[in-house]
This record gives sequence, structure tokens and C-alpha cells, in this order.
Amino acid sequence: WMVLTAVCDPVKEHADAAAALTGVPAFYDIRQLVASRPMEAAVVVTPIPSHHSISVYLSHHGIHNHVETAWCSLLAQGRDMVAAAEAGKVVCRVAENFFRFPIDRFAAVVRDSGYLGAIKRIFIYNDHAGYHSASRWIAFAGSHPLWVQAIHHEMEHPAFRSRPVRLHQREVFRARFIQFPEGLMAVDQAANIKGFLGRHPRPGYAEWQGTRGTLVHRAPGHTWADSTATVTELRRCSEAAFQDVPAGRRGHGRADQITPVVMEIVEGRWCSIYADTPAGRLQYVNPYRPDPLPEHRNEYYGSAIMDHMVDFALAVRGLRKGEFDERDALMSLMAELACRQSALEGGRRVALPLEGEIEADAVERRRQQQLYGVDPMDVEAMLSVTFPPP
Repeated sequence: WMVLTAVCDPVKEHADAAAALTGVPAFYDIRQLVASRPMEAAVVVTPIPSHHSISVYLSHHGIHNHVETAWCSLLAQGRDMVAAAEAGKVVCRVAENFFRFPIDRFAAVVRDSGYLGAIKRIFIYNDHAGYHSASRWIAFAGSHPLWVQAIHHEMEHPAFRSRPVRLHQREVFRARFIQFPEGLMAVDQAANIKGFLGRHPRPGYAEWQGTRGTLVHRAPGHTWADSTATVTELRRCSEAAFQDVPAGRRGHGRADQITPVVMEIVEGRWCSIYADTPAGRLQYVNPYRPDPLPEHRNEYYGSAIMDHMVDFALAVRGLRKGEFDERDALMSLMAELACRQSALEGGRRVALPLEGEIEADAVERRRQQQLYGVDPMDVEAMLSVTFPPP
């Protein structure tokens, strides 16, 4: 799908190491890379504050770009990235993985089958509650949200490090309500998605709630669950569950058709996810099966990466409309920023799409300007900023 032609990193030893590993030339400055132009597209895997400047610079030079999540820091930056891509007539995409994970692919199959009736509510606890989640629900709904409401709660705790560069001293709980057309609502909550302090670990607890049943997905125990340990099942009410009952008898409405959802894994590769229901098999077959990647904690992460890279390549070639385009990426950013704004205002409902500048955006812009010494909207200035680990 893609042929690697060069690597670029301002840290020379990093660029040289990547070049030696891949057998391609190394560049140490994006301007030199673009001047040499060994490529027609770029995959940007850099710190979030650098995404906007790199993407806009590439788009202005007619180079397609595929940018890691979160897409950028500011709403103004997202709008600028969309405008630059349109002006440069290039494809600009976000490397969104989460709606390509097995449970989300299967949830879409269940939605389309009608097996649980119309799915009108998604309830998630301790999976993500951020940019990724907004993208998941946009992809599931096939539409953009109408409004959001959010409440945040902060709690300090004894300091610890999950990694040498990650110091944790306070925990933020986020409760977010995202309303879509056709009566679909996503209720997304998270306190500590890594399972620290004994919290429920990712993928947490999730329900896709339909008018006649529920898809339930949860991590057992207290550690991050791999796909073989996660408990997933379809809970459906048959016609009998909705029938009238004689006086004095216990009422109905309880799920009486319980079907386990199975992850099919062969030689370390995720092949499909399915459920053999009374109405027949519901299944999503994974078309992307890379060699097992030992650095990943599950069998499907590599498949999700392949999925969005292929989607990008097909969009660049004009062979297929992208599954999640730059307008969707911008809406995920809007939803995330609107949730922050709602929390700042004590849970006020914020309508989407956002217009103009919002307070949450202004706060982040001032913070980055103080941190980097330049305006984060200044493309040329930000291209000269490097981002060493803390």
C-alpha cells in the first residue's frame, strides 16, 4: 500500500537510527525534506502541538498528510488544516484507530442487522472519554453531533510514575453526554483509563443499548484486558419477553436470549469477531492481519493501524472515499473542545458545530504561547520548535 522513501526527525540520532532500520535516506529538517521531495505523502507521528504546523506546511506544498491523534490542539488549527488541504488539493487525514477495534466493528454489524432493535444509546465507563471517543461515536452514528454537555471533577493523590516521563499527581473524572441526530446519545465517562489506583481498566465497561436488547463489553479483573479475557455478549429480549402476563405473575422485559461474542484469533492474529445468535451468525471479518507485533498488548492493534493507513492510501489515489475524513476529524476536535467548554461553565449544553473562538481554545493557545515562546498558530515559528521529553 505504501513504499517508505525517507524519514525525518530533528534529532539526528533518531533519524539515523530509523533510516538504518528501514534502508531509506534520513532528513533532519522538514524544509530539506520537502525541497528534496522524495515522497507524495507523509505520515506525521510527532507531538500533538506540532501537528498543525507540519500538516499546513505539507499541504501548502501539495503533499498529502496523515497525522497522528489527537489531530491538533486548537479549533483554529483544525480549521486551518482543513483550509490548507483544500487549497493544496491534498488529502489530510487523522490516524484514528479506536472505531476500527473489534468491538466497534462488531457493534456496527449489530446496528445494521437490527438484531437489538434501533440502538439509541451508548454507555461507556473508563475507556477513553476524549478525542478518540468522539471519533468512535461519529463513526458509529455516521453523522455529526448536535450538542454536548460535560462535567469534570479533579482529585489529587500521592504522586507516582507510570513511566519515567509520566508523573501522575491528580486524576480528572470526565462525564460527557453527546447527542446525535436520530435520537442517538453517547454517555462517555472515565476517571483513569489505565486502571491506576484500582480503577476499572480499559476497555472498561460498555453497553450499546437497543430497543430490544444490549451489546455488553467489559474488562474483567483489575488489569488491562486482552481480547481473549474481555467478556462480551449480546443480551436480547425475544417476542415472549414483551407479551402480556397474567395478573399476579412476574413481569417480562428481561433478556432471555444471551449469546456470547467470540474473538477468533489464529496464530496471534485477529481474524474475526462473531456471535451465533438464535437469528443466525453476526460477524465482522478482519481483512488486515499483520504479523504479530510483540510490543503491542493485543492481537488487533496492528490491524487497526493497517486499516487507517490503507484508507489513507486509497483516498490519496482517489479509489475510495475515506471512511473518516478531515471534516470528521475537525468535528471530533470540536466535540472535545466543546466538552471542555461545557465543563468550564458548570455543565452548560454547548451546541455544535462551534462558531468563532471559545474560551477553552483561548486558554490552550495562551498556555502553548507561554510554553514555546511563539504563537502556536505561526506555522514557520512552530516548525522550528523541538519537543524533548519532560
